[in-house]
Amino acid sequence: MDCDNITTKNVMQFLEVPGRATSYINGDTIPLPPSRRTWSKKVFVFFWFATAINIAEWSGASASLALGLTVQQAIIANLTSTIIITASLVISGYGGGQWHVPFAVINRAPWGLRGSWFPLLNRVLLSCCWYGVQGWFGGQMTKVMIGAIWPSFYDMPNTFAPNAAMETNDFVAFIVFWLVCLPLLLLKPESYRIPAIISAVLVLIAALAVFLWAFVKQGNGGPLFSNPEAVYGISNLQGSQLAWVIVRCINSGIGGWAGGVLYQSDFSRYAVHPGDQVYGQIFSIPLCLLGSNILGIVTTSCARGFYPNEPLLWKLYDLLQAIQRNEVPAARAAVFFAAFAFFLSQLSVTVVACGVVGGMDLAALCPRYINIRRGSLIIAVIGICINPWKIMNTANSFISAISGYAVFLGPLTGIMFADYHILRHRRIKLSHLFLPQTGSDYWFWHGLNWRAPIAWVLGVWASLPGFCVSVTPASVIVSDAWVHVYYLSWPLSVCISAMVWMILNTISPAPGIGEVDDNDVFGTFEEFRDPKDGEAEKEEPDHLSKSPTYIASLEHT
Repeated sequence: MDCDNITTKNVMQFLEVPGRATSYINGDTIPLPPSRRTWSKKVFVFFWFATAINIAEWSGASASLALGLTVQQAIIANLTSTIIITASLVISGYGGGQWHVPFAVINRAPWGLRGSWFPLLNRVLLSCCWYGVQGWFGGQMTKVMIGAIWPSFYDMPNTFAPNAAMETNDFVAFIVFWLVCLPLLLLKPESYRIPAIISAVLVLIAALAVFLWAFVKQGNGGPLFSNPEAVYGISNLQGSQLAWVIVRCINSGIGGWAGGVLYQSDFSRYAVHPGDQVYGQIFSIPLCLLGSNILGIVTTSCARGFYPNEPLLWKLYDLLQAIQRNEVPAARAAVFFAAFAFFLSQLSVTVVACGVVGGMDLAALCPRYINIRRGSLIIAVIGICINPWKIMNTANSFISAISGYAVFLGPLTGIMFADYHILRHRRIKLSHLFLPQTGSDYWFWHGLNWRAPIAWVLGVWASLPGFCVSVTPASVIVSDAWVHVYYLSWPLSVCISAMVWMILNTISPAPGIGEVDDNDVFGTFEEFRDPKDGEAEKEEPDHLSKSPTYIASLEHT
């Protein structure tokens, strides 16, 4: 193209995603055809093993014990939050499994085609933050792997200033992990099946091996079981104080998965058959969350017993470095393989649960110019720009903020649950979710359903005072009652927003409730044919061309 003839229109056309796309649909947001729905029951089981056994879950009980709970009480709190999380994941994933569309599209039904941008922006923000944080965890495991091969890596001269919140070897390891993630972001989500299975097997073996080694070496459960008061210097809690701390820990555990609850449809849409995703949710999730919690408690307690001069080694990468420092040189091999297994787990969490999920949301925000691949790369770039090393090492209030962000996600969950399961009885009109016209049941008022912002605000407001205290405790003071409301923020906001949603739709019913398309507009519900059975198409069909008249109307609008 002649440089003199380049115009803004030419540039914008060049930036458009391949294939047919409009301002509300592209090949990644369309209801998935059978050829792309390749995740079986087994894949979902292993996928959750690969992502739910990770560094954050391993150290999940550290906050509970630091607040004064005993090991038994911390496990009870974790068990309770795990049950609530599992039930929420199952409820959330039904829409994707049934209609094969992501969270971003399902939420067009309650929010409207344009109103759905608000929950998407919330999710994109979290994806960027967690990509950086989980990437930093992965970088620390990379550091352990390199240090196990070349111990001198730990002694690399530091060229950063003291206030940089990291050393040179930390940054090198983080960049290595970040670069390894990039090519994985270019894969289609349905391609993560085999890597998920491999990662799940290795990380499960590694977690059990580290736990058994520590337990055998110590010979008992360690000081966190026998004398936790001496470790933390906190006496046992009693009465209402104990009750509210347990409630706080339950809510905190749910809060860590509040974003995961929302994005279930992003993966359940890849299920071969509706309901296949449930097996991984009800089997793998409880086993991984509760199991990782218990393994982390016991291993950390044992390590305190045989490494009394070390700080509490909640972070697994700290424990592996301590093993290399204190054990025989031959332990380096074991340290490397354990670090490698958790390195794979962090790849799964960072790439899939943060990068790909954020990429799906960006693809729905701007489908003409962004697909999942481009969106994931954008998330990765922003993830490194947020300086996760400072977040992890200096900004405790920021960690509290993104963990407590469940205050804002709970109402989104309540609206989504009430709309899909109670109001619409799991029946939606797929074609209208992509139709930006007044004829669409989900266009409402200029693309916004006024009921949704009202239900969201009423769900959020009660928890805001306590949230502000948790983020800036030195500058905000409120009564204990508001703090206790905050300790109930996620389940309370879910219930409030769901109730308000149903009341508003009873007073002023939305159009098209319970209606579905007369025809399979996108070829989504064609009978699935396994490529192994008979002849398979060599090229994936263009399901955006199933209804030329319909797509033409989208392109016109």
